Amino acid sequence: MNDELPAEFLLDGFPTAIRETGRILRSLIFATVPDAVETVRTGWRWIAYSLPEAGRVRNFAWIGPERRHIHLGFEHGTLLDDPEHLLHGAEERLRKFRYFTFEPAIDIDEAILVDYIERAARIAVMPSAVRRSLAETAVEPVSDALDDVPPDWELLDNRELRSNRRSGETGNGEPS
Repeated sequence: MNDELPAEFLLDGFPTAIRETGRILRSLIFATVPDAVETVRTGWRWIAYSLPEAGRVRNFAWIGPERRHIHLGFEHGTLLDDPEHLLHGAEERLRKFRYFTFEPAIDIDEAILVDYIERAARIAVMPSAVRRSLAETAVEPVSDALDDVPPDWELLDNRELRSNRRSGETGNGEPS
């Protein structure tokens, strides 16, 4: 890690299109999280973004340029809700990271990227015990699993279940 090197030091070694996309991503990160601290990680060949919090460094994002494409990645990406499966990394079984890949131009709406960056920054400053707990209980999204629910089953939300428990019902409208 080298806090002294500017991000241009890393980006300047890549083709023009990758360099430009990297500069756009940097601007987007700083516009979204103005307090972000940028650090060039020469060993990883990426630019890391963190939030200093209570004397600790809380990494939340990184930009990883390569010759043919560039990544915008998230340190705790597995904790980010990704219902449209826009992020990569699950297919590689990465335990923590998730990332976007641009070849080389950004092909995702800026508002979507801002949303992911904001959420990644919020997750980064959570207490580590909370992040660990979320990671331990996290499962892959099952948004299309509801298609397999038998038609005669009624889905109840948690508020309704809690209300039923307090009133002594079993969840099917009958007393327990």
